Amino acid sequence: MKEKIKMKLRELVDEKRYNHSLMVAEEAKKLAKNYNLDEEKAYLTGLCHDITKNFTFEENKKWIDKYNLNKKLLDDKYKKMLHADIGALVAKEWFNFSDEMCRAIKYHTICHHVMTDFEKIIFIADKTGRSNLSDEMIEIKELSYRNLNKAIIKFLMQEEKYLNSKGLELHQEAKAFINNYK
Repeated sequence: MKEKIKMKLRELVDEKRYNHSLMVAEEAKKLAKNYNLDEEKAYLTGLCHDITKNFTFEENKKWIDKYNLNKKLLDDKYKKMLHADIGALVAKEWFNFSDEMCRAIKYHTICHHVMTDFEKIIFIADKTGRSNLSDEMIEIKELSYRNLNKAIIKFLMQEEKYLNSKGLELHQEAKAFINNYK
C-alpha cells in the first residue's frame, strides 16, 4: 500500500509537496508510536494527507459533483481547504482508508471541535513535519510529544494572531477546538 500511494503521489504533486508528505508521514508515525497508536496507519494517512493539493479546478469539480458536495467549496475562500475534503474522498475510494483515516485527512487543515488522538496527530504532524521550523514551531513540535491538545492550542493561537494581523479569522471549528480543550 505504501509504495502504491507513493507512486500515485509522484504523479499528482510536485517534488516539494511529495517531500513534505514524506516528512509528515514520518512525523505522524513517530507521534503514533509515542501515543501507542497504529504507526502504519498514521504513516499512510500522513503520506496521503495532501494527495489532492495540486488538483485543478476541473478535477476538484469532478469530485464535488461525483459526491454531491456543496458547490461553494469551489469558491476562492475555500481554496486552501478544499484539498482536505477531496483528499479524504480520494483516500477512501483509491486506497480504502478507514473512516478515521479519512476524517484525519479531512480535518488536517482546519481542525475540528472534537478530534480523536489519531486525528490530532495528523493535524499537528502536518504543521511540524517540515524542515526549517521556526523556534515557535520547534516548541510546538516538542510539546506535541507531551500533550497533543496543548500543542494544537498553541499552534492555533499563533495562527489566529497571524490571521488577525491579515484581517482574517480562524476557522470556527478551530475556535471550537480551543474552547473545548482549553
